[in-house]
Amino acid sequence: MSAAPALETRGLVAGYERDLPIVRGVDLSIGRGELVVILGPNGAGKSTYVKAIAGTVPTFGGTVLLAGKDITATPLHKRIGEGIAFVPQTENIFASLTIAENLQLAADVLEASLRAARLQKMYAMFPDLAARPKLRAGLLSGGQRQMLALARALIVEPGVLILDEPSAGLSPKIVGTVFAMLKEINRSGVTLLLVEQNVRAALAIADRGVILVEGELRHQGKAADLINDPLLAELYLGGAASRGAG
Repeated sequence: MSAAPALETRGLVAGYERDLPIVRGVDLSIGRGELVVILGPNGAGKSTYVKAIAGTVPTFGGTVLLAGKDITATPLHKRIGEGIAFVPQTENIFASLTIAENLQLAADVLEASLRAARLQKMYAMFPDLAARPKLRAGLLSGGQRQMLALARALIVEPGVLILDEPSAGLSPKIVGTVFAMLKEINRSGVTLLLVEQNVRAALAIADRGVILVEGELRHQGKAADLINDPLLAELYLGGAASRGAG
């Protein structure tokens, strides 16, 4: 019997108002160790979809499965313990706290015996953070903030890591650095799901791309094939105008 997918949604319906769902019946299965990118025009429901999986947006129908376990009704704060971590596009660090305080706060969900080793592991993985642990996070560059957000998420050693627009606001050079780090994290065995507007950069590191349009899964395929797929451009250009929810 084959292992269950790392992450799966079946007929997922989600949004902010029950009568006006943004995500409408999405079926998606992500294999263990896969790196999948969610693409689509503005207002396609990409961010709402991953937030629903993470538990920050209400679901009104369907199922979210993590390694075969139904977590649809699992509260947000308990999903971390189930092995899923989420890095939102904004408000993903505490700007008024230092780097060390940000990481310590994230580590506090762990058993006390694990905290010191996990903190040291994050500092080893992100040397820029280790160099100035007492620096207030609000003074970090965009790339450094993203690294801190990643470290905060990885400290619990999740099986699945979800990121919403990790390249937003970053320079092309820093985007390359962040995406290289994401690929390394993926190679370490972590399953990654990310929403991204930088299509080519995302597909360059992904195994597979999925295109949402108007809250529905319209197309998917191997990342290498999607880069030159004319349907990708057609779905972007033909997508509905933004409804205010990416």
